[in-house]
Amino acid sequence: MVVIRKSGCPVVGRKFAPLADRMTAYREVRMLVDAGFPPSPSKISARLEDVGCPVPTRETIRRWAVGATSPFSGKRLFTPNPSEELSFFLGAWLGDGWADQNDGGKRMRLKVRSKSFAERFAAAAGSILQRESYGIWTTVDNRGPWYNVKVTSCMLYDFVNEDLSELKSYLESFPKGFLSGFFTAEGNPSISVSRRGPRLDIALDLSNSDLELLQLCRDLLANLGFSPSRIRLVQQAGESTNLGTATKPGWLLMLLSLEDVRRFAETIGFADLTKQAKLTDALELVRRLGPRNAAEEWTERYVKLNKKWVAKVGSEPVV
Repeated sequence: MVVIRKSGCPVVGRKFAPLADRMTAYREVRMLVDAGFPPSPSKISARLEDVGCPVPTRETIRRWAVGATSPFSGKRLFTPNPSEELSFFLGAWLGDGWADQNDGGKRMRLKVRSKSFAERFAAAAGSILQRESYGIWTTVDNRGPWYNVKVTSCMLYDFVNEDLSELKSYLESFPKGFLSGFFTAEGNPSISVSRRGPRLDIALDLSNSDLELLQLCRDLLANLGFSPSRIRLVQQAGESTNLGTATKPGWLLMLLSLEDVRRFAETIGFADLTKQAKLTDALELVRRLGPRNAAEEWTERYVKLNKKWVAKVGSEPVV
């Protein structure tokens, strides 16, 4: 909440006023007090208003003047230093995260089917904000459990909601972390048993409605020595799907080379341990048996349900 005085200066210091305004006002208050200005809330308020500075409430000024509180009191501080954890967090957030401001707060949420992915996201958030890993709670629907994470930090929230152009330098510094987070959110192992032979074919697909974001992923993969496919349109906005009508276009990027897929599994990987295990299992079968014999072994170990390969009961990975 921000109130505007008759003079036109905003009043800050209430619970959800922009942090940047509170920081500006706090610096002015501390500078005045440190310079010997009388620590009177009314006099400091008038002085701030005279110089056009955001004006806190008088109670806030009193607390700041005596050093009882600051804009950072109770806040999780965040400094945007490039790191593997920050890149992973951004990849996961841009893929599956959503912003929650229902009551005026600023929270970053993740709701996914994979417990291991949620744990990795929570740990990355904890590392970025220099605290223990965030907690995870479970909700259930008719398809099974959802794993939920809630991260609260105004500074991190404002950062992750910057334009992609502002975030690129952080992602490019640690591309593998970003690609792991984004592929886990929006990608899948594409494993098929071709009728020709038959043979076991393995690829990776990555889909999203944001063409710019997929182009960034393609560039990062190419810079790492991969040979990603061209991005192609697979769904038009307004097209009917089994879930309803698509509101945005759907774009698809793939890694088709077996060597690319193998190197991805070894150097980047999925934070979803189920996806990663399925991928490495298929790769190991092909390595040991070759594509043709691997196809037969694969169908003995997995069954396709709702367009997804699911391990049969009692089947253990070969890796």
